[in-house]
Amino acid sequence: MTTAPATPAAVRNAIGSGGGILRLAPTWVPRSFLMPGRRVKLAPQDIYAYGAHRGGIDERWFASTTPAANENRVPDEGLSYIVVGNQKAFTLADAVGLEGARLIGKPLWDKYQRWPVYSKFFDNLGPIPHHMHQNNQQAALV
Repeated sequence: MTTAPATPAAVRNAIGSGGGILRLAPTWVPRSFLMPGRRVKLAPQDIYAYGAHRGGIDERWFASTTPAANENRVPDEGLSYIVVGNQKAFTLADAVGLEGARLIGKPLWDKYQRWPVYSKFFDNLGPIPHHMHQNNQQAALV
């Protein structure tokens, strides 16, 4: 997908056009190791939009600046896009990188230098397996 480059002016325009609120496009993430529950209201032909080998879409991410850690992912998979004029304009990650404290607030920016959180809706047919999201430093302790 081709989008416009993010600029500070474009970010401020997106905020202004939304009346102070950034509109975000849905962020759908497939998982090859889980079966989708088919409750997220995707059209049936979109459940396997990335192909059966990538798995079905069973997660929707909100306000994400974190790429999905899927094998064979598309470059922007997992990233939320800001919508301007009913079109995806640029990623939230790019906007935060450009506007930092002006966009997310000085305390968050000073502590993390990024948007440090996002939410997910899971729509799996069954339970997800036990797993951990640890970094290399944490894993080295085990």
